[in-house]
Amino acid sequence: FVSQKFCIFGFALLAGVLFCTPLTPLHAQLMTAIPDALEIEVSPSRPGPNTLVSVTVKNYSTDLDRATIAWFLNGKQMQKAIGLNRFEFRTGSLGTPSSIDIVIVTVSGRTIRKNIPIRPGEVDLVWETSGYTPPFYKGRSPYVNQGFVTVVAIPNLLGVNGKKLSAKNLVYKWSMDGVVQGSDSGYGKDSFSFLGTLLPKATEISVEVSSMADGTRASADLELDPERPSILVYQDDPIYGVLYNKALLDTFTLSNDEATFVAVPYYFSGKTPAVTHLDYLWSMNGADISGVAKKNRVTLRRSGQAEAGSVGVSVGIENSRNILQNAGYDFSISF
Repeated sequence: FVSQKFCIFGFALLAGVLFCTPLTPLHAQLMTAIPDALEIEVSPSRPGPNTLVSVTVKNYSTDLDRATIAWFLNGKQMQKAIGLNRFEFRTGSLGTPSSIDIVIVTVSGRTIRKNIPIRPGEVDLVWETSGYTPPFYKGRSPYVNQGFVTVVAIPNLLGVNGKKLSAKNLVYKWSMDGVVQGSDSGYGKDSFSFLGTLLPKATEISVEVSSMADGTRASADLELDPERPSILVYQDDPIYGVLYNKALLDTFTLSNDEATFVAVPYYFSGKTPAVTHLDYLWSMNGADISGVAKKNRVTLRRSGQAEAGSVGVSVGIENSRNILQNAGYDFSISF
């Protein structure tokens, strides 16, 4: 491509004549297309208020290591040195804009300028699952394998006029494990729901929130690491009901002729412990007694001929819809 003597030959379909077109030198094309191709990296990409921000400049057509680079913050020169391609600063309060100007003077005397406006904003992500927890349980159900999760974005963004932007008037771009969820993204879509996969691995959720009016934006992300569901067993007292304040951790002493026990599924998908897709498997001393149980509860009676001793009781729960949701629990009864 150095010489312009090379030609492209072809036949004109209508005139049937031979024509020749000179090629433009490739170097000239590149200089015209990308005279000052600066690559700017801002970390974090969507900084929040009072956040330490790093700005790095790169240019593959100019030797920045020998260029004089000056950094300006809100019109005030902060640093200037040869090869100074990185600058750090701290953003102001929520909505306070920061203007970064980069002035580069190359060894050939050419000046390159770049402005980077930054307006800090923040987004909080809250989430909840459909996992079951018993009455008086403090806290929320954790994320479990194949669990249904809803994530809600709560943005805190100020427009150029200094007023807080309404969450319903913003655009949300949701991503799961790095893949943009197009159908769940868009104007006013401040929540995202998903069902955990079969693979027992962490799930990464991120959202980018932006204003259509002035371009103000912010982002947030979270990582949900699945836990295993579990079981606890409680006594169903004939007078006080289920004693949720005292789980059977090891041995239960049978003081009467019979006792009723309730298996409570923690974090399994379902609104109640008795949903049809939860199967309860009861056994005593290794023998199946599921037939005498009523789903999640079983009543055990002391035989009139039985002497003092103990028996081992086991209960397992399986979710027929979500096969990774299963757990077991063992305890003993002393009489």
